[in-house]
Formats: sequence, structure tokens, C-alpha cells
Amino acid sequence: MSTPPNGAPAGQAPWGTPGSNGGAPSAGRTRHTHKERTFNVNFGPGNGNGNGNSNGQAPNGARAGGGGGAADRHQGDRLIYAIERIEIRSDKDILALAKAINHLGRELYLILGMRAEELNGVLSQYRGKWYTFGAQSRIKARLVSAHLKVSAEAAKALGVGALKMAHAFDRHFVKPEQEAKQKRNGKTARPTFTIGED
Repeated sequence: MSTPPNGAPAGQAPWGTPGSNGGAPSAGRTRHTHKERTFNVNFGPGNGNGNGNSNGQAPNGARAGGGGGAADRHQGDRLIYAIERIEIRSDKDILALAKAINHLGRELYLILGMRAEELNGVLSQYRGKWYTFGAQSRIKARLVSAHLKVSAEAAKALGVGALKMAHAFDRHFVKPEQEAKQKRNGKTARPTFTIGED
């Protein structure tokens, strides 16, 4: 099928010619109307039907429509999911829970600390359009980024608290159980390290 001139759709008169708008041709001076076509262009791998991806997913592994899946989870989401799915049935599960919480707190502490420094660096160079902050920019930037540093310290406390929980569990549950088991079997406890005792 041949395409009419001027890019008009098939079966219609060329654009800009008399009679193209369905009316009778006007006599004398004619008014030129500029018509354009719009095309949707997607870059990247496609399946030839105008979609950027052949599987209907958005780039970078994210699903179209905002649906959450395993592919678009952030590392923090995976750490939280690991904490949630632990079932406490033995002492190993409690230790695994402490390690998972400590890992999450350590990651958050590093990320928030770095972002606080980045925020401080950006705001300390800011110069207002209507008011020049001057040297006060550095002071105000520290005041703003200090709140994010408090959040980083809270994340650090999260990780440290998990380790303290594991040590408390060992002190209050594991060691008394081991000592009671040794006494029942008639075994004496191992000599502990001492200084200055005869």
C-alpha cells in the first residue's frame, strides 16, 4: 500500500491540500495549517511493538506498575526480611537473629553517616538567591546534618543492642544450663583464669 505525500494517513488526501479537512476547497487565498505527527520512541531492547522491554517490566529489574518483587528489593529490605523470617526455636536462632539485626544496624550506620557528611558538604556551599549566607552556611549546614547523624547513632545503637542481647542470652540461659549439666554429670568446672590468688 502506497503512502500519500506529506505523510497523510492512507485513504486520505495529503495534508495541507484543499479538501483535506472534509470541507470544500476554498477559493482564493488559503490559510496554511502546520500539522505534526508525534511518535513514541523507546530506547533499549524491545520486542518491536513499541515497548522498551519485551517482558513488560520497567528497567533496572523493577516491575511495571510499582509491584514489589524480589528483583526490586533493596539490600536493607532483604536484611529486614531475613530478620522477619527467623523462627526462634533454639539458641542458634537467637544468635542468628542477633547477627541479622547487627548487620542491619551496621549498614544503616554507615549509610546514614555518609549521607550526613554529604548533606553537610552540599549545604555548607549554598549561597541564597536573596540572602547571602556567607560563613553562616557552614554553621547552619552542621545544624541540619546533625539530626541525620543522630539517626546514624540510633542505627549504631540498634546493632550494638543486638550484640548485647546475644551476650545476655548467653550469660542468663546458656552458661547456667551448661553449669547445671556439668554438675549433674559429676564434672567439675574448668579452672578459670586468676591473678594474685594462691
